[in-house]
Amino acid sequence: MTRRRPVRALVVAAALAWAGRAQAEIVLAKSESGFEFFTEGRVGGFFEAVTGQTLPTGYDQQGNLLHTVGDGGVAIAGVFPALPMGAYGQGTLNASRVRSGFLSNVLAFGLRRQLTETTTVRGYVSIWADIETENERSYYPINPDVREGYVRVDGPGGSLLVGRSLTLFSRGATEIDFLYGHRYGVGNPAGFQTQGPSGGFVGYGILAATFAAGIVYSTPSLGGFVATVGYFDPSAFVGLYWDRTQWGRPEAELSYEHALGSLGKVRLFASGAYQRVYDVGSTRSDSVWGGGAGGRLELSVFRLGVAGHYGQGLGFAYAFDGSNANVELQNTQALRKFDGMYAQTMVVLGKVDVSAGAGVTRVHEVTADVDPKYFGANGQPQVSVLKQRVGLAAGVVYHIAENLHFDVDYFRASAEWWLGEKQVVNTFNSGLTLTW
Repeated sequence: MTRRRPVRALVVAAALAWAGRAQAEIVLAKSESGFEFFTEGRVGGFFEAVTGQTLPTGYDQQGNLLHTVGDGGVAIAGVFPALPMGAYGQGTLNASRVRSGFLSNVLAFGLRRQLTETTTVRGYVSIWADIETENERSYYPINPDVREGYVRVDGPGGSLLVGRSLTLFSRGATEIDFLYGHRYGVGNPAGFQTQGPSGGFVGYGILAATFAAGIVYSTPSLGGFVATVGYFDPSAFVGLYWDRTQWGRPEAELSYEHALGSLGKVRLFASGAYQRVYDVGSTRSDSVWGGGAGGRLELSVFRLGVAGHYGQGLGFAYAFDGSNANVELQNTQALRKFDGMYAQTMVVLGKVDVSAGAGVTRVHEVTADVDPKYFGANGQPQVSVLKQRVGLAAGVVYHIAENLHFDVDYFRASAEWWLGEKQVVNTFNSGLTLTW
């Protein structure tokens, strides 16, 4: 049985563009020694209604188990039609919750000081908390999550950050979703059955960046180019064979930004990551690696972002996603390869933003998935592995005031498995967000 990480781990990507904060910081105090103590954050909530198909099953109409169906779909309880032999078929689901959106409630504090005319030091901590309880149990406590905590020094030689912050691989893709898609919305219903926040396009063309302890250095801008390198705390596939590590995870990003006069700007990015993973009981090892690239265009009222990624052992939602889509668990423990593509548009019409996007994440088979010598007694693979997930979304945000935002958005999530199972789920969201 696969052990899954909490769904809340998936949504760490949503904060990606928290570093590109559009809301103004509020300075709470200034000391005589030159320190400034400031805060920023957001609070809000959303009504979410989900309708569609339950997870598919690997039974035929006679109730015979053909194979199990792997991870990758939307896991929400529904009504299942009974089949012979005590089996059940794919059913329908209709459910709703009041929950957090793409980001949960965030309360952040910082302390900064100008060390010299050109050098600044900053300490920063952000605390996240969802509004919905675990598994719809209203008596459960909401435990805050200290998502960020770091010290950063900025000067003529660049920027050095030490602590817990956002990782580099795939952060450009997630920033597109935040800025042009679900900054004040919800997106796909990730975490619906357990606890949010939700996922935007994460898992549907986007591999989420995550938060991790690390050391990160960024060069100063050189003609618009910035190179960033980081060394992060290792991450293992807990309970999925490759659950031992030795060294951490190096990551890097190269970005380029250019202003287009008064009309807007263009930003390009490319990133990569690598980590070696090991079996606890032997000397076997394998590599998790990935690369991604994309860009953003802002031209007058129009916004466009595109991004893609490819790599081995990445997972469909976030790096080291603990699912049987990532690792072939029955025979060879081979790491599967993944790729994804995502495109997002937005039009800014005064106080109204109108957005639409599409994304696809694909899982590639390994030898044990197609070689008959690994098949079960019925001549079929033992598990139907996820083949692809496709997301389509649209949304409207009305900015009631500079810091108050009303959202209505829709997300169509579809999944397909290699042995033919399919699932389609429609999600309708609406809510209010206050930022500062």
